[in-house]
Amino acid sequence: MDGRIDPRIIELLSSHLCHELISPVTAVNHGLELAAEGDAALTAEAMGLVRQSAAEASRKLQFYRLAYGQAAAFDSAHGFAQARELAQGLLEGGKIAFAWAEQAAAPVDKQAAKLLLNMIALARDVLPRGGTVNVVLAGRAPIRAEVAAVGAGARLAPEARAAMADDADVAQLTPRTVQAFLVAWLARRADAGLEVESGGSDRVTFKARLAPAG
Repeated sequence: MDGRIDPRIIELLSSHLCHELISPVTAVNHGLELAAEGDAALTAEAMGLVRQSAAEASRKLQFYRLAYGQAAAFDSAHGFAQARELAQGLLEGGKIAFAWAEQAAAPVDKQAAKLLLNMIALARDVLPRGGTVNVVLAGRAPIRAEVAAVGAGARLAPEARAAMADDADVAQLTPRTVQAFLVAWLARRADAGLEVESGGSDRVTFKARLAPAG
């Protein structure tokens, strides 16, 4: 298939990334402003906020560097270990727990790792009240990946489902639905056989075949 992507998608992904970073970066700025006031007790509290928020921003940047970028430093021989660490960093400190199980999974191709990370990001997005993102990897050729979002109100919105369709209208995408579009686009490009299953009102599962490292 044609691997080209509409420039509008780049704009929307940039907006999505800025949305991810605005909260921790703003908190860093707020902490520095408090520290500048000079009160010793307040400064200690402010610097704690700065350290926590800067760490959150760093974890998110590392995650999206691979999920959205070239990831030149990606090590395919240890791909799942790296992907797991990045996913843990994305979800750390929030209201979503993270579980990961591997059953004879092989080292993963970089593009397959990108698809997996984007599936995890999408699973997080469908848990508005928190819950758990469960990742299960099994097999070797191909690797079978299952990413389940489990929690009260777990739901893939109709507009997100529409964004995953083969004939999705790029003009109708928004920063809220571009993650769903990207998951489906990466899956089609990799012939990953993406499936989406909804289990009542508390579970959404994404399944795909991931290529092992060549």
